[in-house]
Amino acid sequence: MTNQNEEIELETIERNYWVEQAQALERLERNEDFKTVILEGYFKDTALNQVSLLANDQIKRAGNRTDLMELLVAISTLQDHFMTIKNLGALAEDDLEQEIEDEINEG
Repeated sequence: MTNQNEEIELETIERNYWVEQAQALERLERNEDFKTVILEGYFKDTALNQVSLLANDQIKRAGNRTDLMELLVAISTLQDHFMTIKNLGALAEDDLEQEIEDEINEG
């Protein structure tokens, strides 16, 4: 029984973590500076600039396409991290709400 209680407690801690992460990201995404620097500047402008450089003959001859691809991978990785936070946060929030609803129905 103790192991089951410990497991439930750990799951609750993890769910709370992801809910807090999702809420923090949501606050960030509403921040105008974050929008300007990250969402528009990094995710859009920087990505577009790097993609357009991939076709540049000078970049190709110098062998710098790999460096550009690594920058694009970095952008993609951060976007993926944000999506993971959103998805796991939403799932965790649903689970926590279901737990509360179950407790209400049982009581």
